[in-house]
Amino acid sequence: MTTRRYQRPMLFLFIVAAAALLAACHAAKAIRIDAPVSAEVTYERARGRYDLYRIRLRAGGETASGKLLRPRRGSGPFPAVLLNNGRELNSAALEYLPPEFGDVVVLSLDYPEGVPNEIDPLTLLLHGDRISRELRRIPRFFSMGGAYLTQRVDVDSSRLAMVVTSFAVPFGVRAAAEDQRFRNVGLIYGAAELGTVLEANLTLKPRFLRSVAAWFASQLYDEFDPARYVARIAPRPVIMVNGRDDRQMPVQAVWALYNATHEPKTLIWLTTGHLLPTNTVLIRALVDTTLARLPVLNSRP
Repeated sequence: MTTRRYQRPMLFLFIVAAAALLAACHAAKAIRIDAPVSAEVTYERARGRYDLYRIRLRAGGETASGKLLRPRRGSGPFPAVLLNNGRELNSAALEYLPPEFGDVVVLSLDYPEGVPNEIDPLTLLLHGDRISRELRRIPRFFSMGGAYLTQRVDVDSSRLAMVVTSFAVPFGVRAAAEDQRFRNVGLIYGAAELGTVLEANLTLKPRFLRSVAAWFASQLYDEFDPARYVARIAPRPVIMVNGRDDRQMPVQAVWALYNATHEPKTLIWLTTGHLLPTNTVLIRALVDTTLARLPVLNSRP
């Protein structure tokens, strides 16, 4: 009885908060950044045959930090990839790349500090409006990263790709839909129907609370559902890579994103669960599978 008395007020508060935040949502800024990007670049260390740099970018009223890997030999111009993984890794995602992935410049950006590692009902209740504002900044960060890469003299601006994984997929799709600089897009462990995805990732008990919480959260964050924007990437190629045993991205939600995508598109299923940063074998397979199928990384100018 004690548990039930506690859950009902919390559920009521969550519903009230979601409704209030829905009313408070406002239009986001334009996604694409066309202003010149200023960059502070600091050498960190060698990583295999690549050099690792710390990057700080400023443009369009935004400031973002991240890391960049560049082949040590050769002046380019090289193809380039904006690569972003989950919130918990930030730009440290580059630390988990295989030691060899070709002559490619790779940039990864940190997420806004106001985006928590995990978003639960209590966090939404206390900080939902601020989180919404911070989430809306992420596609602009990605666009700024694309703008910066095209400014670099060692990058072929006609051979720029985006590869985003899991948490980053909705924001990467939104950025690529608005920003034509990304000529190819790779979506790893991505899905639409965010309510279904949220429910699959919640651990609330009893189980019906997951459906209720996921429904309200999806109403709040429906603006980020990649199915709303992914068709606008065409006619640029989209490559999707997903795991058949990935419980965090339900199969029907994966197909919903794929079906919303226009040609040319490819969906590749691997016999894997969800990605863990310590799974170096899976990371190798994902990198090889995705990068090998992005035309701009394999064509020659």
